[in-house]
Amino acid sequence: MKNYMKLIWAAGLLLCAACGKLPEGEDAPDPKSRLTVNLDGLPALQTKATTAANEAEKKLNSLDLFVFDANGMLDISHGCTAEEIRAKKATLRIKTGQKTVVAAANLAGGVLNDARGVSTLAALDAVSLSLSDNVSGFVMYGRSAATVTSGAGGSVTVDLGRGVARISLASVKNALPAPYGSVKLLRTFLCNVVGNQNLSGSAAPATWLNQEATSDHQKTHVIGTGAYRAQVEALTFADLSGESVATGATKSFSPVKSLYAFPNALTTPNNGFNATFTPTATVLMVVVEIKGAPYYYPVPLKNGIEANTAYQVDLTLAGLGNTEDDPFAKIEKADLVATVSTSDWTTGTGISETI
Repeated sequence: MKNYMKLIWAAGLLLCAACGKLPEGEDAPDPKSRLTVNLDGLPALQTKATTAANEAEKKLNSLDLFVFDANGMLDISHGCTAEEIRAKKATLRIKTGQKTVVAAANLAGGVLNDARGVSTLAALDAVSLSLSDNVSGFVMYGRSAATVTSGAGGSVTVDLGRGVARISLASVKNALPAPYGSVKLLRTFLCNVVGNQNLSGSAAPATWLNQEATSDHQKTHVIGTGAYRAQVEALTFADLSGESVATGATKSFSPVKSLYAFPNALTTPNNGFNATFTPTATVLMVVVEIKGAPYYYPVPLKNGIEANTAYQVDLTLAGLGNTEDDPFAKIEKADLVATVSTSDWTTGTGISETI
């Protein structure tokens, strides 16, 4: 009886082995394949270092990839290696099917922790940012659709764009009447700056920085006077070093004086200080010393500003600007001519408008 049971047991093993064996020449089906992710939009950060006015423009500190399935659920996340960043390419082992591939650059601190903790595409899009999160390197974000098959795998290119706009002061011409003589260029800064956003760029403005040219929306706390400093100063303020510009002369900055802000779709221009803050278009303020006194020249970006877009401003001073008691007041066109040139930050293709 014992021998009979042993034979049945042995036969069972052979039967199981036969059932699990595939026909000759076939491999076990693999639910995963390879997806190659090519990254675009990054070279400008590294190849234009000689003209960047802010160190953050050159930096690529980190690069993270996220792949979501057709239902927006996370398949895989991947922190790119230094070699992958240099190559601007990564290959991932991933399940087959329809995918959304997201790339995010220069995430750090709490933003990085929040991003790496998501399980859905919607949650990644909604990860919140402050303007200060861009000080050590501009946060970039992009997505593309991809199809991954078991045979050919898949390949996709993700084009990344910055979440901020760049506003640059390129030149100032002294066209004041001759009796005023030379002027000194003191400082430039952004006013009414949107201070919040999310990774996808869809958040509504909720925080406003440098309200109406002040550090904390107190009328006498004008930025650059006394101890009153710009908020997120590294991105919204630039010293002009008191450079002198003679009558009829033009000072051209090389490199340009660049400042940075989140998008702002508002087009209402500045109209002086208000006790109750009312959001307006973002304003570039230029402060000039004339005959020993500071004068303020506000330039409203009244067509709005968009992410990953560059705005270059050239000024002609034809009359006296605002005084320190209300630097945010509307200025007469006869006293200031501002030409704003708009271009895609990457390609440089642009248009100009005079305001």
